Order: sequence, then structure tokens, then C-alpha cells
Amino acid sequence: MKYRLDDSLGYKLFQASRLMTNRLNQNFKDNGFYLTHEQWQILSRLYEKDGQTQNQLALLNEKDQPSVSRLIDNMIKSGLVKRVSHPQDRRVNLIYLTEKAKEIEEPLKMLACKTIQEASLGIEAEDLAKCLNILDKIRENLK
Repeated sequence: MKYRLDDSLGYKLFQASRLMTNRLNQNFKDNGFYLTHEQWQILSRLYEKDGQTQNQLALLNEKDQPSVSRLIDNMIKSGLVKRVSHPQDRRVNLIYLTEKAKEIEEPLKMLACKTIQEASLGIEAEDLAKCLNILDKIRENLK
């Protein structure tokens, strides 16, 4: 097999991911939401289930603890989340959405969907489903 960077799976995945991330960030910014894709990932997990630990959020988003801690610190400063001591274990903090974050849930989800639609323009639904399954298999293979 002859290797060519432009044809490699890793390169194509990286470039597609970078472009998708940039488009999501731009869609948020164009609509007055100064939020990064990494912050969006945290918010998305909290929209699914509010009141998770930083460790749970790190595991779900496949990020290291220090990165998630910094993200949450910035999100607290932006008024999007708050830390609350765990009722049974004071060493653990639970992360909750603020009212501000709850109020912007629907517009943010709409912008995320718009980004997915922009990225998948001209791709048949069954091809997209197959692609997502393949990406899941790649992730599984490399864990």
C-alpha cells in the first residue's frame, strides 16, 4: 500500500473535524453565543443529565480532568454552570446548569443541528448512518 497524506483516513478525519468545529463555533458566534465547541460538549452532557461530577463529564467527553476543570471554571465565569458540593461527599462537586444556560438550550441545539445539516449537505441518510457506524467502529478499534 502506498501512503499519501491527502488520502489517509487520519488526515481526512482530522480536517473534517477541524472544519466542523470551526463551523459550529462560527454559527454560535454569528448568533451572539460566545461559546466554544468544547463548552458546547459540556453543556450538551448537562442538558442530557444535569448535576454530573466533573469526572463523569470528563469520561463522557473523553477529556482529561484538568481540561474539564478549566472549561468549567470558564463556564462558571460566563454564568453557564455552577459547582455544588455533593450532599454525601464534600470532596466531590456536582456541575449544574444555570438559568442562563437553560434559557439558551433550544437555540444552541438548533445551531448544532444547522451545523450538522451544513456538513451533511448532499449526503443520503443511509450513507450518513453508515458513516457514523464506521466512525464508531474506528473509535472502538483505537480505544
